[in-house]
Amino acid sequence: MSPAELLALVVAGFVIGTYATSVGAGGGFLLAPVLLLRYEEAEPAAIAMATLSVVILSSGLAASTAAWGRRVDVPVAATLTATAIPAGLIGAAGTALLPRDVFALFFAVLLALAGAYLALRPTRGLIQPVTRGWRRTFIDGRRDTFRYRIPIRRGMLATAGTAGLSALAGIGGGLIYTPLVTRVMHVPHSLAVPIAQVVNTGMAVMVVTFHLAAGHAGDPMRDVPALGLGVIASVPLGRRLNRKLGEGPLTRILALGLLLVSVRTALIAF
Repeated sequence: MSPAELLALVVAGFVIGTYATSVGAGGGFLLAPVLLLRYEEAEPAAIAMATLSVVILSSGLAASTAAWGRRVDVPVAATLTATAIPAGLIGAAGTALLPRDVFALFFAVLLALAGAYLALRPTRGLIQPVTRGWRRTFIDGRRDTFRYRIPIRRGMLATAGTAGLSALAGIGGGLIYTPLVTRVMHVPHSLAVPIAQVVNTGMAVMVVTFHLAAGHAGDPMRDVPALGLGVIASVPLGRRLNRKLGEGPLTRILALGLLLVSVRTALIAF
């Protein structure tokens, strides 16, 4: 790998990481198309393993920073992570069975549907308060108090479905999961982002372990150190943007990115 190529990967990781961290995602939905284009002969499982390896770095660092700042509702995050892991492993097993063109098309459709939904509904709007569910009172590091209820059965079902689809597509799932945490589980947006990052990290660690044990490591893993370096460097800027922008602007930015990436990824399948 030439120095220019190495620098380009670091810059790409920084840009992707800034964008992804700001919207509460791990960046897998942008990394996967990059690797699909760079490695035209790589199997979907190899792409997924490399992508999720970077997601572990990005989401893991963001989740650790949030935990240090006492912004993670740990019991909720732990419960949802335990739900996501087995579903993610099932999805990972399916990735190895997909042909490359089917993988690219599935990935593109998934992104397009998510992007269209978020473009139409960038904020939660008025939602009927939950009268039954897991009652939570959480005080964050800034001494702000949050009181909310989580319909936990519905939340666990949504978590399992998202984890399975995300692992199948080889992404962390934050692009879909953060909106689900706010809209299905009724968690305040400022708490939903770190919860999603914790769940993404836990699921990605187990899925990468599965792919490694199955011998799915390939050439795309060569890009992980450079991309990971850029992503790690981007986390402070991404967190700053997340604090400054509200749910509506962040979701609109996320929706635009999903739609653009879906079009580019669909072209790979044809």
